[in-house]
Order: sequence, then structure tokens, then C-alpha cells
Amino acid sequence: MKKIFEGNVVNPLPVVLVGTMIKGRPNYCVIGYMSPFDFGKHVFFSLYKKRYTWTGIQENKTFSVNIPSEDMIKEVLICGSKSGRDVDKSELFHNFYGDLETAPMIRECPLNMECSVTDILDYDPSKGIVGKVVKSFVDPSLVKDGSVDMRRSRIMTWTTGGDFAYYSLGEKIPVPEDIGE
Repeated sequence: MKKIFEGNVVNPLPVVLVGTMIKGRPNYCVIGYMSPFDFGKHVFFSLYKKRYTWTGIQENKTFSVNIPSEDMIKEVLICGSKSGRDVDKSELFHNFYGDLETAPMIRECPLNMECSVTDILDYDPSKGIVGKVVKSFVDPSLVKDGSVDMRRSRIMTWTTGGDFAYYSLGEKIPVPEDIGE
């Protein structure tokens, strides 16, 4: 018999820092649920309307998705606990830009995407943000034979149901060659 669990058990998920420009300055916040869809051409996340990052989304209709490595835990905790209204989080990182000049990205993150907003859903007290991935950036040291070796990225994951803790990305599971026919 399985135990009934109140809450979401789609875990773990990658830790994501969403970047926006607000009043000409990069700002970053931690997002717990970032969902790719349409075969990775789009992403979706929810954001409380009171979050400072919402100002940048409204102002520019762009954002970045920055996936930090586990050695960035201190910066992730700051971005998740301090508001950009009070703390200049752009000083935590080396910022860079792609085609979208209002979607600041974090050089220290092994994986980055710049996105343009395609839709905003309103469900109080949050907004659902849909973004089209314009371009992705990957640390060159992670690319092997034209593919990204995610194990070497050392990205963080976290659980939102259960212990609400951070974890390292696990080991690659070997796939048996003979799976029966």
C-alpha cells in the first residue's frame, strides 16, 4: 500500500536563477518550478506578483534562465532570500548578454538560456510566465561529441515535496543494450 502524500512529488527539479533587467540593472531570483515544454522550445514558471523580478518581466518581456552548479549554493541562497529591492544581486555574478539585451545571464552558471515572454497567465496571487527559448549557452567544457555531459555540470536540484533540500545531480544510469523485443 502506498502512503498518500499531500503535495507535489515531481521531484527533484533543477535550481534555476531567473534573470531580468530592472531599471537598467540585472536582478536574479530563485525559481523552484521551471518546466520545459514543446520539446524544449518554451519554458514555464510561476512568479508571485509581489516579487521584484515581476517588475523586470513587465518592463522588458524578456528573462534568462540560469542553472547554477553546486558550488554556487551561497549565491543561490542569497538570491532566494533577499529582494532585489534591497540588495544589488548583479554584484554576485559576472553578467553577460546574448541577442536579447534585457535578459542578463550569469557567466558562472554552466547552463543559460535567454527567453522572450510569449504569454502571461494571471492566477492570484501569482503570474504564470511562458517564455520562448531564443538561445541557449553551455560551458564549453561540458560539451563532448556534440552533447552536453550533464554529470560534469554539477547542477543543483532541490525537492519541493518532502524535505525541501538541495541535492547534486545523480549518476548516469547505464541502459541495457538488450531490452527484449
